[in-house]
Amino acid sequence: MIMKYIFLLILLISTVCKSFVVNNNNGLVIRSAIPIDNKTYENWNGEIHFSPNAIFLPSTLQDLIDIVKLAKSNNKTIRCAAQGHTLSTLSVTKNYLVVVTNLTKVTIQNDPKYGWTATAEAGISLADFETALRNHDPPLTIDSATVYNTLRVSGVIATGSHGPITNSSIMPDQLCSMKIVTVSGEVLEFSKEISETDFNAAKLNLGLLGIIYSVTFRVQPMYNLRMNDTFYSINEWLNPKNLKNLLDSSDGVEFYYWPFNGFNQNDPKPLDPNRDQIWVKTFVRTDEPVSFTQQQLEQSLPNKTQAAIQQYEFRKTLIQNPEKTPNVSATLWNGFTSSGNTSFVYQVPDALHYTVSEEHVKLEDIMEIAFKADPDLSNVVAEYFFIMKTLYDFAVKGKFPLNIFADFRIIKSTKTLLSNTFDKDPEALYCHIDFVTVLDTPSWKEFAQLIAQRAFDQYKAKPHWAKEWEFIPNVDSYLANALSDEIKQFEKVRTKYDPDKIFFDNKSLQDIFGIALGSQS
Repeated sequence: MIMKYIFLLILLISTVCKSFVVNNNNGLVIRSAIPIDNKTYENWNGEIHFSPNAIFLPSTLQDLIDIVKLAKSNNKTIRCAAQGHTLSTLSVTKNYLVVVTNLTKVTIQNDPKYGWTATAEAGISLADFETALRNHDPPLTIDSATVYNTLRVSGVIATGSHGPITNSSIMPDQLCSMKIVTVSGEVLEFSKEISETDFNAAKLNLGLLGIIYSVTFRVQPMYNLRMNDTFYSINEWLNPKNLKNLLDSSDGVEFYYWPFNGFNQNDPKPLDPNRDQIWVKTFVRTDEPVSFTQQQLEQSLPNKTQAAIQQYEFRKTLIQNPEKTPNVSATLWNGFTSSGNTSFVYQVPDALHYTVSEEHVKLEDIMEIAFKADPDLSNVVAEYFFIMKTLYDFAVKGKFPLNIFADFRIIKSTKTLLSNTFDKDPEALYCHIDFVTVLDTPSWKEFAQLIAQRAFDQYKAKPHWAKEWEFIPNVDSYLANALSDEIKQFEKVRTKYDPDKIFFDNKSLQDIFGIALGSQS
């Protein structure tokens, strides 16, 4: 009997020793939460790079739990990342960085309340998630998604990303529940049924409540969208009435300003905004059959990818020769529009992800702002013309800060806290404007700051958390004031799940919250 207890004691000690080791640099280490050898992290466009104390690449839920326990044991803080598409510093930390890209499972279920739902682990890409939905019997889809399908689900949720479909609002609003590993090491579920208040904070939590393990989307049987691409003279077409009619007759609207697309070097007045055109894209649900098979779409992808790379390489020459921007932009525009207006039917994912993955053209500066649209959309039209005029004013000074496009989308508001489209009116519309230019384009920041400041002053606009915004002067104090009520509501939820601020290791958020709450964090 004594030998039996001795054996059990030895077995217990052995098990404990296998679970824990001591690392001279990092303190206690749980074997299932061993950091990877690489100590450097870089985001998608290379602008954010840092060397935290440790980087973890978990593959299971238990890994996440153990990493949180390890952080508590070693008095470390945690931030998370996925594919690195966030262009702001939200993932930056000196302590533990958790990269969730190995968490990629999908389960599909028929919920008695919501119908078809799909649960995706945090690290799966939208492309792989949508493939799992498409391969299901019956084929399924989400209603709206970002234009790029390489983004990871936890990233688009945690930052409040969105697609072009008007009534779908931001992607977090398509969720019916989510699971987060909190500071206690518990896996907690958030949903409207459990607590609507907590769910409205968790849906766009900026990584401040814990590590997102999984999110559950409401999905529906696959359907088709007709995608129309039309080109109009800006002066002849763009007015509030035309835009409102288009929005009311479509499921989603997207329209672009491609800088100086009417440039004509053979004309006595080569730079003439009166020649510029607007590119208008609409999405309309339809029962018509698709225009292309999946095989045809896959076969066309290499050529589209190569064309995108070539266009980007062409634009990159403008960093050293910005004065050539009008000529290069107009040349690319003429090639792009050479086929004229088009109208094709696609399954939802193929329509929403109509452009090739940005993985092939990484080096871009991107800023996005959102503001409440007037009911007649007059302020949306006004901003389009203001941006266009400002670019021509810059050109007169020999400055060409935007060389790809400005992209406009109009979607409904949300009650999700900290969203740049938060509004108590569920029918309110918000205009999102994306500004995309080649990385390190001269005068970019000067132009972007001017545009952002005007939008802040005129419309109380807010930037997209996942894109560039920290370079805007006094943006921390501005956001602290603009989001004051929401931050105070969010903070009540945050302190419930992370009272010791294990997940609050981010200077920008600390500054914004500190000002809003009356003290620096």
